[in-house]
Amino acid sequence: MECDEPRSAASHHWALRQTLSEERWEEARPKLLDSLLASDCVHYGPCDHCSLKQAVIRCKDCFPKPRYCGQCDVSTHQHLVFHNRETLIDGFYKPLPPSTAVQDLSGQNVIYEQVCLLPITRPDKICDCDPQNLAVVAGRSVVLICINGCYDVFLPVMNCRACLASWTPEVVDLLFSGYWPGTVEFQTIYKVDLFTSFEDLKITAPGLSRQAFVKMLQQRSQQFGRSGNICGNVFQKAFLEWTYCRHKREKLCGIDHFSCPACTPDTVAVSADGNRKLYRFSKTKGTEEQPFFDGVFLANDKDVATFVDCVREKTIPVHGKGICGTSTWAAARETSKKTNTKCDEEGLEVAVCRHSILLRGLNMFRGEIFAYPLFLQKELATKTNCKFFCTDIMCRYWPYLQKVAQSFPEMQNLTQMKPFLSVMHAKGHSTKCEFGHLVCML
Repeated sequence: MECDEPRSAASHHWALRQTLSEERWEEARPKLLDSLLASDCVHYGPCDHCSLKQAVIRCKDCFPKPRYCGQCDVSTHQHLVFHNRETLIDGFYKPLPPSTAVQDLSGQNVIYEQVCLLPITRPDKICDCDPQNLAVVAGRSVVLICINGCYDVFLPVMNCRACLASWTPEVVDLLFSGYWPGTVEFQTIYKVDLFTSFEDLKITAPGLSRQAFVKMLQQRSQQFGRSGNICGNVFQKAFLEWTYCRHKREKLCGIDHFSCPACTPDTVAVSADGNRKLYRFSKTKGTEEQPFFDGVFLANDKDVATFVDCVREKTIPVHGKGICGTSTWAAARETSKKTNTKCDEEGLEVAVCRHSILLRGLNMFRGEIFAYPLFLQKELATKTNCKFFCTDIMCRYWPYLQKVAQSFPEMQNLTQMKPFLSVMHAKGHSTKCEFGHLVCML
């Protein structure tokens, strides 16, 4: 008896492991192709559930018993609306929407339309009559959108045949069942896990656009035999309303995402820096409606502008850019004009702790000026009780802070912090400046 040659064991060398992996994939490729073609062949047989009639439908979500006859399919999937089904009657697998079923008429399989009710929590009773008098009928039609695309369904309505009492789902019933209204009258309904999936994708891949995500949902609908357009603006509005309500709920529970759990309430150090790449054009400013999260992380623009104007009124500004050693720092200045008339916001000024947790931020409208980090330092002084404050131009910022504190006694406590220069920017400063702030830290 001949034995096959033993395969090479896993190597400690990455290049050899990659070579072995490629060889094994190449060997398996013909078999994978044959298996893929074989999986497209229709396998006829009896229904996996009643074993009495010929199977005419295959459900991709009902393994290990995916084959159904028409009667078993209706009895099972009238409550499992989101299952992806395929029909076998044409000799090949054809996607079947949930609003379509197969019926045996005199030995002939006929496709017909059926009513699909939205799976939602229903009350046990709506009146004091006998529960046997309750009947569930189809109400108005709605569009349900989930990660697999859109579904045309009907809201269930419960009627009592004795006293004629009626029950129709309301918003609280939708939320209790894991849905979110797309409009106030909820003609469009979203599953909440769709919003969480979109949020996770935006965090993992910030470049993902809303329209690309919506197109993916439409393609998923077509892939499973369904149709319908998804409005990106309605999806965006519903998603923002959901995030706002979730934020309010977390606020009631005392959850603060902009507070570092490792160094709160005694934060050792806070670093502030500006980013000029996060600008916004004036033509994309949008409507004048109140922002959902105004003041939550980014400070209110009017409060920042009032603070900047107040500082300018009581101090004599020094014009021009700051120079340290051989470097000229654009951020080291007290005054600045708008650099681009087409821009509404020229960037962000953000403060973080040493664990890279976002603490506070603001919109910059005049480039990087000293008043912006001063505003953040003042805001975080009492909240974080920080001992060190860091910027990329500390050699010019700290004298500015001491000058402002003379005119504003309420800011004297800011001068009690210890200034230090960020390591990333230290090499751009003079040696005296670099080591001077290091000694100040120690």
